[in-house]
Amino acid sequence: MIGVTGILNSLPETFPLSTYENSGNMIHGDAPFRLFDDAYLAINRDWPGYKPGAKFKDFVNDKCSHVIITCANVFRANDFGDNIRKRYVKLVEMLEGYEKPVILFGLGVQSKEQDLSKVSFPPEAVAAMKAIASKARAVSVRGKFTLEVLRKFGGVENAFVTGCPSFFSHPESFQQLKNNYKQLKSNSYPRISFSGTHHETHEEQAMLAKTIDANGFFIEPHDRANYKFYSEITNNPSLASAPEHFSALLSGHNPRFTREVFNDYFSRRLRLFRDIKPWVEFNREFVDFTFGTRFHVNMASILSGKPALWITHDSRTAELAESLSLPSIDVREAATLSIDQLIQATNYDPLFGKLDELFTQFNLFLAAAGLPKVSAPKLK
Repeated sequence: MIGVTGILNSLPETFPLSTYENSGNMIHGDAPFRLFDDAYLAINRDWPGYKPGAKFKDFVNDKCSHVIITCANVFRANDFGDNIRKRYVKLVEMLEGYEKPVILFGLGVQSKEQDLSKVSFPPEAVAAMKAIASKARAVSVRGKFTLEVLRKFGGVENAFVTGCPSFFSHPESFQQLKNNYKQLKSNSYPRISFSGTHHETHEEQAMLAKTIDANGFFIEPHDRANYKFYSEITNNPSLASAPEHFSALLSGHNPRFTREVFNDYFSRRLRLFRDIKPWVEFNREFVDFTFGTRFHVNMASILSGKPALWITHDSRTAELAESLSLPSIDVREAATLSIDQLIQATNYDPLFGKLDELFTQFNLFLAAAGLPKVSAPKLK
Protein backbone atom coordinates (compact mmCIF):
# COMPACT_ATOMS: atom_id res chain seq x y z
CA MET A 1 0.00 0.00 0.00
CA ILE A 2 1.03 3.58 -0.70
CA GLY A 3 -0.01 6.59 1.35
CA VAL A 4 -0.70 9.85 -0.45
CA THR A 5 -0.96 13.32 1.04
CA GLY A 6 -0.78 16.87 -0.25
CA ILE A 7 -3.16 17.88 -3.04
CA LEU A 8 -6.83 16.83 -3.18
CA ASN A 9 -8.21 14.86 -6.14
CA SER A 10 -11.80 16.05 -5.68
CA LEU A 11 -13.40 19.15 -4.21
CA PRO A 12 -16.48 19.81 -2.04
CA GLU A 13 -19.67 21.57 -3.05
CA THR A 14 -18.51 24.59 -1.06
CA PHE A 15 -15.76 25.19 -3.66
CA PRO A 16 -15.07 27.90 -4.72
CA LEU A 17 -17.37 30.27 -2.82
CA SER A 18 -16.51 29.05 0.68
CA THR A 19 -13.63 26.66 0.07
CA TYR A 20 -10.61 28.26 -1.56
CA GLU A 21 -8.91 25.80 -3.89
CA ASN A 22 -7.94 25.35 -7.52
CA SER A 23 -9.69 22.61 -9.46
CA GLY A 24 -6.69 22.32 -11.77
CA ASN A 25 -4.76 20.87 -8.84
CA MET A 26 -7.09 17.86 -8.91
CA ILE A 27 -5.44 16.75 -12.15
CA HIS A 28 -2.06 16.72 -10.42
CA GLY A 29 -3.44 15.31 -7.17
CA ASP A 30 -5.10 12.39 -8.92
CA ALA A 31 -1.91 11.15 -10.63
CA PRO A 32 -0.83 8.70 -7.88
CA PHE A 33 -4.24 7.04 -7.95
CA ARG A 34 -4.11 6.60 -11.71
CA LEU A 35 -0.58 5.25 -11.56
CA PHE A 36 -0.87 2.93 -8.54
CA ASP A 37 -3.81 0.68 -7.65
CA ASP A 38 -3.16 0.54 -3.90
CA ALA A 39 -2.85 4.24 -3.05
CA TYR A 40 -4.82 5.88 -0.23
CA LEU A 41 -5.35 9.62 0.31
CA ALA A 42 -4.85 10.96 3.82
CA ILE A 43 -7.85 13.29 3.93
CA ASN A 44 -10.32 10.62 2.75
CA ARG A 45 -9.78 8.57 5.91
CA ASP A 46 -10.68 5.40 4.00
CA TRP A 47 -7.43 3.55 4.38
CA PRO A 48 -7.53 -0.08 5.62
CA GLY A 49 -7.97 -0.29 9.37
CA TYR A 50 -9.02 3.33 9.78
CA LYS A 51 -10.73 4.19 13.06
CA PRO A 52 -11.83 7.61 14.33
CA GLY A 53 -8.84 9.41 15.72
CA ALA A 54 -6.32 7.34 13.76
CA LYS A 55 -3.32 9.23 12.42
CA PHE A 56 -2.31 8.96 8.78
CA LYS A 57 1.39 8.91 9.66
CA ASP A 58 0.82 5.85 11.83
CA PHE A 59 -0.97 4.12 8.95
CA VAL A 60 1.92 4.93 6.62
CA ASN A 61 4.59 3.85 9.09
CA ASP A 62 2.78 0.62 10.02
CA LYS A 63 1.20 -0.51 6.73
CA CYS A 64 2.66 1.28 3.69
CA SER A 65 5.74 0.83 1.55
CA HIS A 66 5.94 4.54 0.63
CA VAL A 67 4.31 7.90 1.16
CA ILE A 68 3.82 10.19 -1.85
CA ILE A 69 3.52 13.93 -1.23
CA THR A 70 1.91 15.69 -4.18
CA CYS A 71 3.36 19.20 -4.47
CA ALA A 72 2.65 22.38 -6.37
CA ASN A 73 4.31 25.77 -5.79
CA VAL A 74 6.15 24.70 -2.65
CA PHE A 75 8.96 27.25 -2.89
CA ARG A 76 8.59 30.91 -3.86
CA ALA A 77 11.78 32.74 -4.74
CA ASN A 78 12.42 36.14 -3.11
CA ASP A 79 9.39 35.79 -0.84
CA PHE A 80 10.25 36.43 2.80
CA GLY A 81 6.71 36.78 4.14
CA ASP A 82 5.59 35.25 7.43
CA ASN A 83 2.97 32.97 5.87
CA ILE A 84 5.35 31.29 3.44
CA ARG A 85 7.94 30.85 6.20
CA LYS A 86 5.36 29.03 8.32
CA ARG A 87 4.58 26.72 5.39
CA TYR A 88 8.25 25.76 5.13
CA VAL A 89 8.37 24.94 8.86
CA LYS A 90 5.27 22.73 8.51
CA LEU A 91 6.84 20.93 5.54
CA VAL A 92 9.90 20.04 7.63
CA GLU A 93 7.68 18.81 10.47
CA MET A 94 5.69 16.65 8.05
CA LEU A 95 8.78 15.11 6.48
CA GLU A 96 10.26 14.23 9.86
CA GLY A 97 7.20 12.25 10.90
CA TYR A 98 7.47 9.52 8.26
CA GLU A 99 9.60 6.41 8.69
CA LYS A 100 8.86 4.97 5.23
CA PRO A 101 10.39 6.24 1.97
CA VAL A 102 9.11 9.71 1.11
CA ILE A 103 8.47 10.50 -2.56
CA LEU A 104 7.74 14.03 -3.80
CA PHE A 105 5.55 14.42 -6.90
CA GLY A 106 5.80 17.52 -9.11
CA LEU A 107 7.65 19.91 -6.83
CA GLY A 108 8.17 23.39 -8.25
CA VAL A 109 9.76 26.74 -7.54
CA GLN A 110 7.76 29.85 -8.39
CA SER A 111 9.99 32.67 -9.55
CA LYS A 112 9.92 35.70 -11.79
CA GLU A 113 13.65 35.24 -12.30
CA GLN A 114 15.32 32.27 -14.00
CA ASP A 115 18.80 33.45 -13.05
CA LEU A 116 20.01 31.61 -9.95
CA SER A 117 22.18 34.55 -8.94
CA LYS A 118 19.05 36.68 -8.58
CA VAL A 119 16.94 34.39 -6.41
CA SER A 120 17.06 33.95 -2.66
CA PHE A 121 15.05 32.26 0.08
CA PRO A 122 14.50 32.68 3.81
CA PRO A 123 16.33 30.31 6.18
CA GLU A 124 13.16 28.28 6.67
CA ALA A 125 13.04 27.48 2.94
CA VAL A 126 16.67 26.42 2.89
CA ALA A 127 16.00 24.18 5.90
CA ALA A 128 13.04 22.65 4.07
CA MET A 129 15.17 21.95 0.98
CA LYS A 130 17.82 20.31 3.16
CA ALA A 131 15.10 18.23 4.84
CA ILE A 132 14.00 17.06 1.39
CA ALA A 133 17.61 16.14 0.60
CA SER A 134 17.86 14.00 3.73
CA LYS A 135 14.34 12.51 3.91
CA ALA A 136 13.08 12.04 0.34
CA ARG A 137 14.12 8.92 -1.55
CA ALA A 138 13.29 10.57 -4.91
CA VAL A 139 11.90 13.92 -6.01
CA SER A 140 9.95 14.68 -9.19
CA VAL A 141 10.45 18.32 -10.21
CA ARG A 142 8.70 20.33 -12.88
CA GLY A 143 11.79 21.58 -14.73
CA LYS A 144 15.50 22.38 -14.87
CA PHE A 145 15.20 25.63 -12.93
CA THR A 146 13.59 23.90 -9.97
CA LEU A 147 16.25 21.19 -10.15
CA GLU A 148 19.04 23.78 -10.04
CA VAL A 149 17.45 25.65 -7.11
CA LEU A 150 17.15 22.48 -5.03
CA ARG A 151 20.74 21.52 -5.76
CA LYS A 152 22.17 24.96 -4.98
CA PHE A 153 20.23 25.80 -1.82
CA GLY A 154 19.43 22.36 -0.39
CA GLY A 155 22.00 19.97 -1.76
CA VAL A 156 19.24 17.81 -3.29
CA GLU A 157 20.88 15.27 -5.61
CA ASN A 158 18.05 12.77 -6.08
CA ALA A 159 15.68 14.97 -8.10
CA PHE A 160 14.45 14.14 -11.61
CA VAL A 161 13.01 16.55 -14.16
CA THR A 162 9.65 14.99 -15.07
CA GLY A 163 7.30 17.92 -15.59
CA CYS A 164 3.92 17.30 -14.00
CA PRO A 165 3.38 13.60 -13.13
CA SER A 166 -0.23 13.91 -14.29
CA PHE A 167 1.12 13.88 -17.86
CA PHE A 168 1.90 10.17 -17.41
CA SER A 169 -1.31 9.21 -15.63
CA HIS A 170 -3.49 8.54 -18.71
CA PRO A 171 -1.14 6.92 -21.27
CA GLU A 172 -4.07 5.55 -23.25
CA SER A 173 -5.14 9.11 -24.09
CA PHE A 174 -2.11 9.89 -26.26
CA GLN A 175 -3.37 7.85 -29.22
CA GLN A 176 -6.70 9.66 -28.97
CA LEU A 177 -4.80 12.94 -28.77
CA LYS A 178 -2.85 12.12 -31.92
CA ASN A 179 -6.00 11.21 -33.82
CA ASN A 180 -7.86 14.32 -32.69
CA TYR A 181 -4.86 16.55 -33.42
CA LYS A 182 -4.88 15.39 -37.05
CA GLN A 183 -8.58 16.16 -37.35
CA LEU A 184 -8.28 19.55 -35.65
CA LYS A 185 -6.17 21.12 -38.39
CA SER A 186 -8.90 20.55 -40.99
CA ASN A 187 -11.86 21.30 -38.71
CA SER A 188 -13.68 24.37 -40.02
CA TYR A 189 -15.83 24.79 -36.90
CA PRO A 190 -13.81 23.63 -33.88
CA ARG A 191 -15.47 23.67 -30.49
CA ILE A 192 -13.13 25.57 -28.18
CA SER A 193 -12.58 26.22 -24.50
CA PHE A 194 -10.50 28.92 -22.83
CA SER A 195 -9.11 29.46 -19.35
CA GLY A 196 -7.51 32.57 -17.87
CA THR A 197 -5.48 33.66 -14.86
CA HIS A 198 -5.16 37.46 -14.88
CA HIS A 199 -8.60 38.41 -16.15
CA GLU A 200 -7.95 42.16 -15.93
CA THR A 201 -5.11 42.14 -18.47
CA HIS A 202 -5.55 43.28 -22.05
CA GLU A 203 -4.06 40.05 -23.40
CA GLU A 204 -6.41 37.71 -21.57
CA GLN A 205 -9.45 39.88 -22.29
CA ALA A 206 -8.57 39.79 -25.99
CA MET A 207 -8.55 35.99 -25.90
CA LEU A 208 -11.75 35.83 -23.87
CA ALA A 209 -13.46 38.15 -26.37
CA LYS A 210 -12.53 35.82 -29.23
CA THR A 211 -13.82 32.88 -27.22
CA ILE A 212 -17.14 34.65 -26.67
CA ASP A 213 -17.39 35.49 -30.38
CA ALA A 214 -16.85 31.80 -31.16
CA ASN A 215 -19.36 30.72 -28.49
CA GLY A 216 -16.59 28.72 -26.83
CA PHE A 217 -16.54 27.52 -23.24
CA PHE A 218 -14.96 29.44 -20.38
CA ILE A 219 -13.37 27.01 -17.90
CA GLU A 220 -13.10 28.51 -14.44
CA PRO A 221 -10.73 26.64 -12.09
CA HIS A 222 -10.87 28.82 -8.98
CA ASP A 223 -11.94 32.48 -9.29
CA ARG A 224 -14.65 33.18 -6.70
CA ALA A 225 -15.83 36.42 -8.30
CA ASN A 226 -16.41 34.72 -11.66
CA TYR A 227 -18.33 31.83 -10.14
CA LYS A 228 -20.33 34.17 -7.90
CA PHE A 229 -21.31 36.11 -11.01
CA TYR A 230 -22.33 32.88 -12.74
CA SER A 231 -24.43 31.85 -9.71
CA GLU A 232 -26.16 35.24 -9.60
CA ILE A 233 -27.00 35.11 -13.30
CA THR A 234 -28.50 31.63 -13.07
CA ASN A 235 -30.33 32.15 -9.76
CA ASN A 236 -31.19 35.86 -9.60
CA PRO A 237 -30.24 37.63 -12.85
CA SER A 238 -31.66 40.99 -11.80
CA LEU A 239 -28.97 41.27 -9.11
CA ALA A 240 -26.10 39.96 -11.21
CA SER A 241 -23.10 42.25 -11.54
CA ALA A 242 -20.05 41.36 -13.61
CA PRO A 243 -16.71 41.27 -11.74
CA GLU A 244 -14.71 44.48 -11.86
CA HIS A 245 -11.87 42.82 -13.76
CA PHE A 246 -14.13 42.56 -16.82
CA SER A 247 -15.09 46.25 -16.81
CA ALA A 248 -12.91 47.14 -19.81
CA LEU A 249 -14.96 44.76 -21.97
CA LEU A 250 -18.26 46.30 -20.83
CA SER A 251 -17.64 50.04 -20.42
CA GLY A 252 -17.18 53.09 -22.65
CA HIS A 253 -19.24 54.58 -25.48
CA ASN A 254 -18.77 51.52 -27.64
CA PRO A 255 -18.17 48.53 -25.32
CA ARG A 256 -16.85 45.27 -26.71
CA PHE A 257 -19.97 43.52 -25.34
CA THR A 258 -23.25 44.74 -23.97
CA ARG A 259 -24.00 43.53 -20.47
CA GLU A 260 -26.91 41.51 -21.82
CA VAL A 261 -24.69 39.63 -24.26
CA PHE A 262 -21.95 39.14 -21.66
CA ASN A 263 -24.36 37.89 -19.00
CA ASP A 264 -26.02 35.54 -21.47
CA TYR A 265 -22.65 34.12 -22.46
CA PHE A 266 -21.58 33.50 -18.86
CA SER A 267 -24.87 31.85 -17.99
CA ARG A 268 -24.49 29.35 -20.84
CA ARG A 269 -20.80 28.69 -21.29
CA LEU A 270 -18.98 28.91 -17.95
CA ARG A 271 -17.95 25.51 -16.58
CA LEU A 272 -16.41 24.64 -13.21
CA PHE A 273 -15.54 21.10 -12.14
CA ARG A 274 -15.17 19.54 -8.70
CA ASP A 275 -14.35 16.01 -9.89
CA ILE A 276 -12.12 14.75 -12.66
CA LYS A 277 -14.40 12.19 -14.30
CA PRO A 278 -17.09 14.69 -15.41
CA TRP A 279 -14.35 17.05 -16.56
CA VAL A 280 -12.80 14.40 -18.81
CA GLU A 281 -16.24 13.36 -20.09
CA PHE A 282 -17.08 16.99 -20.86
CA ASN A 283 -13.87 17.49 -22.83
CA ARG A 284 -14.37 14.31 -24.81
CA GLU A 285 -17.94 15.17 -25.76
CA PHE A 286 -17.93 18.95 -26.20
CA VAL A 287 -14.39 20.22 -26.89
CA ASP A 288 -12.07 20.01 -29.89
CA PHE A 289 -9.41 22.50 -28.76
CA THR A 290 -8.42 24.11 -25.46
CA PHE A 291 -6.16 27.11 -24.92
CA GLY A 292 -5.33 29.46 -22.10
CA THR A 293 -2.97 30.32 -19.27
CA ARG A 294 -4.14 27.70 -16.73
CA PHE A 295 -1.67 24.84 -16.97
CA HIS A 296 -3.85 22.04 -15.62
CA VAL A 297 -6.97 23.09 -17.51
CA ASN A 298 -4.95 22.39 -20.63
CA MET A 299 -3.58 19.19 -19.11
CA ALA A 300 -7.14 18.02 -18.44
CA SER A 301 -7.78 18.52 -22.14
CA ILE A 302 -4.91 16.37 -23.44
CA LEU A 303 -5.60 13.69 -20.82
CA SER A 304 -9.06 13.60 -22.38
CA GLY A 305 -7.44 13.10 -25.78
CA LYS A 306 -8.14 16.68 -26.94
CA PRO A 307 -5.40 19.07 -28.17
CA ALA A 308 -4.50 22.12 -26.09
CA LEU A 309 -2.20 25.11 -26.49
CA TRP A 310 -0.41 26.45 -23.41
CA ILE A 311 -0.38 30.25 -23.23
CA THR A 312 2.71 31.04 -21.15
CA HIS A 313 2.65 34.02 -18.81
CA ASP A 314 5.00 33.04 -15.96
CA SER A 315 8.07 30.93 -15.23
CA ARG A 316 6.02 28.04 -13.88
CA THR A 317 3.94 27.51 -17.02
CA ALA A 318 6.93 28.02 -19.32
CA GLU A 319 9.08 25.58 -17.32
CA LEU A 320 6.43 22.86 -17.37
CA ALA A 321 5.68 23.32 -21.07
CA GLU A 322 9.37 23.13 -21.92
CA SER A 323 9.97 20.04 -19.78
CA LEU A 324 7.19 18.08 -21.50
CA SER A 325 7.58 19.50 -25.05
CA LEU A 326 4.04 20.85 -24.84
CA PRO A 327 2.88 23.29 -27.55
CA SER A 328 3.08 26.78 -26.12
CA ILE A 329 3.12 30.44 -27.07
CA ASP A 330 3.76 33.64 -25.13
CA VAL A 331 0.63 35.43 -23.93
CA ARG A 332 1.55 38.69 -25.71
CA GLU A 333 1.74 36.98 -29.07
CA ALA A 334 -1.31 34.80 -28.42
CA ALA A 335 -3.45 37.89 -27.79
CA THR A 336 -2.83 39.10 -31.35
CA LEU A 337 -3.87 35.85 -33.05
CA SER A 338 -7.25 34.60 -34.18
CA ILE A 339 -8.61 31.27 -32.97
CA ASP A 340 -7.67 29.68 -36.28
CA GLN A 341 -4.14 31.08 -36.03
CA LEU A 342 -3.81 29.70 -32.49
CA ILE A 343 -4.86 26.29 -33.75
CA GLN A 344 -2.40 26.45 -36.64
CA ALA A 345 0.35 27.45 -34.17
CA THR A 346 -0.33 24.31 -32.12
CA ASN A 347 2.28 21.69 -32.97
CA TYR A 348 2.29 18.29 -31.26
CA ASP A 349 4.96 16.70 -33.46
CA PRO A 350 7.78 17.49 -30.97
CA LEU A 351 5.80 15.91 -28.13
CA PHE A 352 4.93 12.76 -30.08
CA GLY A 353 8.54 12.46 -31.20
CA LYS A 354 9.79 12.74 -27.62
CA LEU A 355 7.10 10.67 -25.89
CA ASP A 356 9.25 7.57 -25.33
CA GLU A 357 12.03 9.72 -23.91
CA LEU A 358 9.64 11.49 -21.53
CA PHE A 359 8.23 8.19 -20.22
CA THR A 360 11.77 6.79 -19.88
CA GLN A 361 12.76 9.77 -17.75
CA PHE A 362 9.66 9.41 -15.59
CA ASN A 363 10.38 5.70 -15.14
CA LEU A 364 13.91 6.52 -14.00
CA PHE A 365 12.31 8.61 -11.26
CA LEU A 366 9.88 5.80 -10.37
CA ALA A 367 12.74 3.27 -10.26
CA ALA A 368 14.74 5.53 -7.93
CA ALA A 369 11.63 5.83 -5.77
CA GLY A 370 11.14 2.07 -5.69
CA LEU A 371 7.71 2.39 -7.34
CA PRO A 372 6.22 0.40 -10.26
CA LYS A 373 6.98 1.69 -13.73
CA VAL A 374 4.36 2.92 -16.21
CA SER A 375 4.28 1.69 -19.80
CA ALA A 376 4.76 4.24 -22.56
CA PRO A 377 1.98 4.33 -25.18
CA LYS A 378 2.72 2.91 -28.62
CA LEU A 379 1.33 5.40 -31.10
CA LYS A 380 0.18 4.47 -34.60
